Amino acid sequence: MTATLVSDPPGTARPTALACLERVAAVLGTSPEVRALHAVPPPAEPHHDGEALLQAAVRGDRLADLWNVLDTLVQSEVGAVLPGWRDRSVPGALESVHLIPQGDHLVRLRVRAVAAGTPAAEPPAGSRTLLDRSHEDGAPAEAPGDDPLPALLAAEHRRDRDPVELLTETLVRLHIVHADARAGRSLEAYGGFTLLCTALRELLRVSLIAGAGPVPEPEQYAAGWAGFDATLALTPIGRSCRGELRALIAAGPPVDNAALARATELVLRTADRAAPAVVAGLVGPTDSYRRYLHLD
Repeated sequence: MTATLVSDPPGTARPTALACLERVAAVLGTSPEVRALHAVPPPAEPHHDGEALLQAAVRGDRLADLWNVLDTLVQSEVGAVLPGWRDRSVPGALESVHLIPQGDHLVRLRVRAVAAGTPAAEPPAGSRTLLDRSHEDGAPAEAPGDDPLPALLAAEHRRDRDPVELLTETLVRLHIVHADARAGRSLEAYGGFTLLCTALRELLRVSLIAGAGPVPEPEQYAAGWAGFDATLALTPIGRSCRGELRALIAAGPPVDNAALARATELVLRTADRAAPAVVAGLVGPTDSYRRYLHLD
């Protein structure tokens, strides 16, 4: 593995997202169980906030181990303003998203974990190979046994998400939506915004309805948006959250920083009404999130 992953043409600015990608790749590359590393640098587009993808192909019997420590590894090597968010919307892959401080702003680092020697381990389109151990003498087997990815994906989708994870997803999606809206990618921004609102809805469901919250007769509400207005209307806290969620939806994807600041405050205020202990526990990370997005 080289110290520099991308050779930039003379006179061009080096994308800041590459620095965090390189540091994570360097740590992963020290493990013999990591069989290959592929990187997709940020697109060379104006207004792009910077998003990099690092795909790690790991011995099949160690894939779950890597997935379980990935957030800790990223936090220890490059830091992040929020806990890593496990993006379940990526088809056929275990992928986490991390907001990493670079200079005075945030970049997104996606880390994808796959089993070596399987179709999922093919290099992503537009990627550069950073590490390839397929020809090393005496190297461990590529993927002993069956491909573990389907079982790990199924377990990930069955796992119940808690309010901390749902608030993290909402804020990470807000970062993505703002970048898309600001760059004129209106359809992408709209699609991401619906997922953002769905994550916040789930935070309300988990905090106020699914558990031992104050909403009576929780069996009236199963999933989705149907009946959600009526269910939230049963309690004062629910009605307050409903008003905040309605305001967020009515505002739409934030295009400028003023709209982003309003959306961030709506998200945090809604979450604070439903799960105050969660918001209190993330006050440091959310303050950093505001600072790096220049919202304070």
